[in-house]
Amino acid sequence: MKKIFLALIFVFIFFNFSWSEETADYEKWELNALRAETVIQTDRASIEALEKLRAQLVKWRTSFQQLQNENQDRIETIKTQIGSLGPKPESGIDPVQDRRIALDQQLSKLNEPIVRAQEAFNRADGMISEIDNLISQRQATEFLKLGPSILNPLLWGASLGDLFKSLATLSKETSEVLSSSYFQEQISSRLISILLISIFSILLFIYSGSISNQLNAATRRLEKVTDFLSSCVKYLLRYLSIYSLINLAQSLGLFGIRGDLIAENFYLWIGYFIFAFWLVERLQRYWQAAAIDNSTSKSLRNFAIVSPLILVAQDFASQLGRLQLLEQQSFAILSSSMTILAGVMLWRISILIKLIINSDPTSGTLQLKLLGFLRRILLVVAVIAPLIAVIGYINAGTAIALPMIKTLGLLALIVILQRLTFDVYAAILNKSEDEADALVPVLIGFIITISVLPFLAIIWGTRVSSLTELWIQFQDGIKVGESRISPLDFLTFILLFTVGYMLTRVVQSALKGSILPKTNLDTGAQNALVAGLGYIGIFIAALIAISSTGLNLSSLAIVAGALSVGIGFGLQNIVSNFVSGVILLIERPISEGDWIEVSGKMGYVRNISVRSTRIETFDRTDVIIPNADLVSGVVTNWTRGNTIGRVIIPVGVAYGTDTKKVEKILKDIISKNEHVAKDPAPGVVFQGFGADSMDFEIRAILSDVNYMLSVKSDVNHEIVKRFNKEGIEIPFAQRDVWIRNPEVLREV
Repeated sequence: MKKIFLALIFVFIFFNFSWSEETADYEKWELNALRAETVIQTDRASIEALEKLRAQLVKWRTSFQQLQNENQDRIETIKTQIGSLGPKPESGIDPVQDRRIALDQQLSKLNEPIVRAQEAFNRADGMISEIDNLISQRQATEFLKLGPSILNPLLWGASLGDLFKSLATLSKETSEVLSSSYFQEQISSRLISILLISIFSILLFIYSGSISNQLNAATRRLEKVTDFLSSCVKYLLRYLSIYSLINLAQSLGLFGIRGDLIAENFYLWIGYFIFAFWLVERLQRYWQAAAIDNSTSKSLRNFAIVSPLILVAQDFASQLGRLQLLEQQSFAILSSSMTILAGVMLWRISILIKLIINSDPTSGTLQLKLLGFLRRILLVVAVIAPLIAVIGYINAGTAIALPMIKTLGLLALIVILQRLTFDVYAAILNKSEDEADALVPVLIGFIITISVLPFLAIIWGTRVSSLTELWIQFQDGIKVGESRISPLDFLTFILLFTVGYMLTRVVQSALKGSILPKTNLDTGAQNALVAGLGYIGIFIAALIAISSTGLNLSSLAIVAGALSVGIGFGLQNIVSNFVSGVILLIERPISEGDWIEVSGKMGYVRNISVRSTRIETFDRTDVIIPNADLVSGVVTNWTRGNTIGRVIIPVGVAYGTDTKKVEKILKDIISKNEHVAKDPAPGVVFQGFGADSMDFEIRAILSDVNYMLSVKSDVNHEIVKRFNKEGIEIPFAQRDVWIRNPEVLREV
């Protein structure tokens, strides 16, 4: 008893001590730390007291953490000065010994408060961890606590009687307030204001729908968005009207002393009902297109009443127990009843979800899978929670069933908000519902889902202080080598890299559009220069962004070496293509716009990237060629440096034709073509005697080799025309057939 009494005294002194002005008073910290350690060791304080104690320790820890960062610039300066003095000689006289000693003393003096703050920080952090462990152990013990079973019928009458007795006590307090002279004087003196507030609240509740409908006077483009806003305004006005009435009743002291303590929760309980009705209305509005019958809509409205009713009943019983108006046994029986009712409701909701899945075939596969997964979870909770509550593990059953109801409400809110993002996106861009199903609203919906995870954790029993502690650790960042990277450093990295990337693109655009066209560089050289500048700019931007986070790049040398080995073995082709792409950009054996032939593919080079080159063939198809094939393979570049090229056109004439006449005609035809160069002059070559014809070749230099096919076509047309006019035959294949035994065929 003596230890308990001392612990209570320490807790009282601890909580009534002024902490607001404490920053670095280590004497006061030592006193309060000893008292906090005593409270932890005795383990007699309530969970609420431990939470308050933890909050104060967090304040101390934060102040000590801030002290650790003081004088860092000065310390780095002194360390730099000491480093500039060089190493201390192993023997002989040190010429800068006095200066070295003075700098060491300054450094030691500057480090002293940092070391002390570090020690105090670790002590406070350790006590916070101990408190967290104590609270977790108590919550686990309470969760697995075995209580009375609702299957015992002898407890039913006593529990109901205890409940009615509690309600009678609250009713008696209210009656005493109503009959008191003080209350009557309050009514008399404030009658006008009471009537005005009451009438205003009632009218506000009644006409909230009409007021909110005024927002719907918008174009069809904003119809869905304004409909959402109007529904929010309607239920918000209804909540405010009820809030004003409850506030008026509290100001008059209508509920009595203990009833007033319970009335503080009325705002939350009314919020449950308002929020549930709003969710159901929005879900019904979004599911109008689906084949949902009236019975399903009616079930949704019933759930909007039953779900908050269960939550309010459980909270009300908890408040009665806290005010000692309800026995612990009676509270256990009532909690078991609420858990069983919650299980029945969750079972019915799972059936409703199945009907919705079957009646909405337009939903995507992912939505159907998520709804099916949710339905299975509801079935499991609907069976397990009432079962363990009936056995006697009432706290465990309640901790499973009731948070599941709140989770359903939170999931419904996520669905509504995600649908709102699609509607807003469609309204802004003036698109249809199908066109609005783009990446941007999906990403926003993902952010909304991530942002509600802390609320989901709180619903399932996670303490706010635990989330705060997790956030503090998240802000501290992770340690990489000798550096620590925080989320702020990560955001700085993204910002600097984005700025560097954008500046690189701006410079590239300026060079490509304004500066390089005014130079004598060809198109290939301009493209190579712009691409190379882009790679260098992105590399420099990444280097600056990484350095801004405080990450020591030398600490990544080993990792980079290991990655290099892995890349060398596992990504040989990719690295080879990358290096080949750099060679192509520097050496420029081919350029964008060149007509090349490689690996049996012929076409124009449209783009050279770091891994591959895109060629557009004459069939208007794109062929992706790895850069390594262009560097190590055989490539024919028809337009490298200039567009001059030679065309060869074979021609065959029948035996017996005057060859000189043919040569003259062919020279005359090729010389008149506008694309054929005059110097060197085109020529005709008599190649020899073929199997069916005498073979000639027209050889000419074209000013633009890109017209090779059209020149061939025009020349061939002219050859046919002139040969027909001159009576020159263009032979076809002729064969003599010899029959060895014609007498057999003659008999047949």
